[in-house]
Amino acid sequence: MSRILNRRNALLAFGAIVLLVIAWYASASIRGRWVARLDLARGRYVVLGYGLPPRGVAEYKQILQDRYGVEYRQVALCIVSQSLVSYADAYDQVSVAAIESKFGQDVFKKSWEDAERRWKAKYKADEQGVSQASEEVHPTSSR
Repeated sequence: MSRILNRRNALLAFGAIVLLVIAWYASASIRGRWVARLDLARGRYVVLGYGLPPRGVAEYKQILQDRYGVEYRQVALCIVSQSLVSYADAYDQVSVAAIESKFGQDVFKKSWEDAERRWKAKYKADEQGVSQASEEVHPTSSR
């Protein structure tokens, strides 16, 4: 009498699972390009970001969304797997080309420059307010 769950079948199932996991990670760039094409076909413009976001990224996201309808999506912070890097880079390769084709080659450069200006203006005012407040609390005295 043969059993369905014998040692041979269990090893085959385990091997199949391992191969599927390996195939999933190996196909990250293919999946990234495919999903980007699907999003573009639906009229969704998205840029993926990973790594520690630089200062002004919130302003950059807002500018891209307001001016062009482009969504900036942070998919990972400091710890990023090679699979995710491959996926995001392949996705961005397709989406950035389509965005630049539609809105112009310098869409990202102009948006980033404007975001940096907004960030500096916002935080320069904050820094001045903090330094004035700290002088009021701890005035320098000359004895």
